[in-house]
Amino acid sequence: MNTETTFFNSGDVAVTNARFVVGAQTFAVRGITSVEGAELPRSYTGPAILILPGAVAAILGFFASSMGGGSVAAPIGALGLIPLAGGIWWACRRKPKYAVVLRTAGGEVTAYQSADRAHISQIIQALNESIISNG
Repeated sequence: MNTETTFFNSGDVAVTNARFVVGAQTFAVRGITSVEGAELPRSYTGPAILILPGAVAAILGFFASSMGGGSVAAPIGALGLIPLAGGIWWACRRKPKYAVVLRTAGGEVTAYQSADRAHISQIIQALNESIISNG
């Protein structure tokens, strides 16, 4: 009778000598040829949505007020600085995400993502131990 050895179990992630379970998805360890960690590229779409209109409003407002554009132009330029500063702050605060990348005969799969690099390292170590245990 074969028993299943657990190498890692935390939350919705489990690594045994037979399976790698992530949420509702299960990978057969025997089908995994290699495992690696990767840092995923950060997305700046959200901050850009604030930065671009804020910069346009600030530039146009201050340019119009310097050209004698009336009493409304300077406040519009100043109000443009709020989303501009918020978008820059948000972009600077973006944290990287890390992933467990599996290679199988069928190709490459990003199996799990987390902002916690140590957590990803533990999963990768457990997967490597599991692959080694299978010989």
